[in-house]
Amino acid sequence: RQVMEGSGERLVLNVGGVRYETYHSTLRAFPGTRLYQLTEPPMGGTLAREVFFDRSPHLFGYVLGYYRTRQLHCPPDICRAVLEEELAFWGLADAPLAPCCWLKLSGGDGRAEDFHAWEESELGEEQGLLGPIESPNSTRAQGTWKPWLWALLNQPCSSLAGKCAALLSMLFLLGVLVIFFQETSVQLDYFTSNFRPLEPWDGEKEGLPPPQAPTPGLVYQRAPHLLYLELLCVLWFGAELLARSISCPNKIKFLRSPMTLVDLASLFPVLVELAVGRRAERHPRLCLVLGALRVLYVLKLGRLLGLVEKPLALRVLAHTLRSSWREAGLLLLLWAGEILLFGSLFLYGELLGTGHGQGQSEVHFADILTCFWWTVITLTTVGYGDIYPMSALGQVTAAITAMAGMLTSVLLVPILLVRFQRCYAVALARQKLRPSGTL
Repeated sequence: RQVMEGSGERLVLNVGGVRYETYHSTLRAFPGTRLYQLTEPPMGGTLAREVFFDRSPHLFGYVLGYYRTRQLHCPPDICRAVLEEELAFWGLADAPLAPCCWLKLSGGDGRAEDFHAWEESELGEEQGLLGPIESPNSTRAQGTWKPWLWALLNQPCSSLAGKCAALLSMLFLLGVLVIFFQETSVQLDYFTSNFRPLEPWDGEKEGLPPPQAPTPGLVYQRAPHLLYLELLCVLWFGAELLARSISCPNKIKFLRSPMTLVDLASLFPVLVELAVGRRAERHPRLCLVLGALRVLYVLKLGRLLGLVEKPLALRVLAHTLRSSWREAGLLLLLWAGEILLFGSLFLYGELLGTGHGQGQSEVHFADILTCFWWTVITLTTVGYGDIYPMSALGQVTAAITAMAGMLTSVLLVPILLVRFQRCYAVALARQKLRPSGTL
């Protein structure tokens, strides 16, 4: 029999005694496969209306469903080796298995919907500096130099020149960090060689003035050669930032990026200090503030993570932390409530327990804000020892606070652990699906 519907002829597939009827157009979904060959007439012959295959009819239903829906599923009780053999027979050895079935087949504890969340999280991830070089000058072929320049600075794998530029940027960054650390060493050496601790003063009878403690102006000491070396590194960073701002495809998103703000702010300390010149010694606090701003050089190390390929576990950890912000927010609210509660109890417990209201004793904290500080340190089980309970009520409050802090801290650990395991299973599945395309 020959039944026509539109442009698709029907074909009967007899697989292990079970007859399946489908259209030729359905079987043409994947060229090069065994079922696709049934839609091509032989030399000088005609197409068969029914074809028999001595294969598993149970698994063939999933194979035919893959042609219809473009999603390959499998029964939950199937052997992995049997499934691979069956797919190889039908020419579908590279067919990607659906995430839900892959997790069941591999015994993972992830969820199918986590596949999409992980894939979205991986979008925009740049290939690492140690990754393979892909099609050099491919972006230059687009007819404009801006995509090529953007890929050169932000995608080290785009070309050999991109890797060289990334390595040069890393060297300048490491160099400016060494200079920053050396400048602090120069200041400390100058301080220790020119000042000594104040000795007890007993010159009041002789009418001598008391010795003055060193001021920040006396502590600060400039190192011109280090300043000019730092300027060389900063000029490279400025040129790199300018090139990124010119070539970036989305300038608004680029300007709002935290790393862009860090790159921009890190240019000012050395430029301002050079503009002030010798007057810097007259404004020591300004120089110390500029020195504090140089901590931004350390934050620029975050760009190194974008240049070097990150391990899978590290990417999963970052994804887990991003996906757990709701739980972390609830935990912070719980901590805030505990700080207010136990800080207030500690304040009045100490005042009542030591008899401070009757003038019998004194406490070693000034106000409730100091008690809040003590509560934070106790809840986090740090315990600096600068403030401690002196009464029985205060000690009871401190014990309850410490136990509450430990219980609160462990609340987030199981959440992060379970989510990390699930995300890691999903990420591992995606990683195994990419290279081979299937199991």
